Amino acid sequence: MPEDAAEGSQDSPGGLNALGRERYRQGDLEGAAELFRRAVAADPRHFPSRLNLGAVLTRLGRPDEAVGECLKAVELDPSQAKAHFHLANAYFAKSWWEEALTEYEKAVELQGDLAGAHFGLGVLFLNRGWVERAVAAWERYLELEPDSPRAAALRESIAAARAGKAVIQKW
Repeated sequence: MPEDAAEGSQDSPGGLNALGRERYRQGDLEGAAELFRRAVAADPRHFPSRLNLGAVLTRLGRPDEAVGECLKAVELDPSQAKAHFHLANAYFAKSWWEEALTEYEKAVELQGDLAGAHFGLGVLFLNRGWVERAVAAWERYLELEPDSPRAAALRESIAAARAGKAVIQKW
């Protein structure tokens, strides 16, 4: 979900960000992206809009653009775990595994309860053959999100990984 920001008039970066979040909730990702772009155009240093734009571009299947926006968000505030998380997602979408791994790890370092980062780490660890690390990351994800729609499939994947069987899931 895109990040909140202080609202303002509908033409202010905060107001445009709020409208973009509403479009996102309604499932209008293109409309949300356009509003986030307008917010960034109004204030290129508006962190929430920059971050939201990067996240939505990843969801829209435009990871090249997403990486650029997420990198700018990280530059604006490198202490924000969600900036690293969304950058990791954009890298993951480009199949840039090393970069994604680094950013997920940074996100967890900054905010240990960021469930999605633990999930991403689990996928990347398993792809490297680091089964124990993958299981640990996924177990942490399940601690944080026990009722996730992914939970049942993830528990099956953990059991299969522990049994030494290949785990291929379409998440």
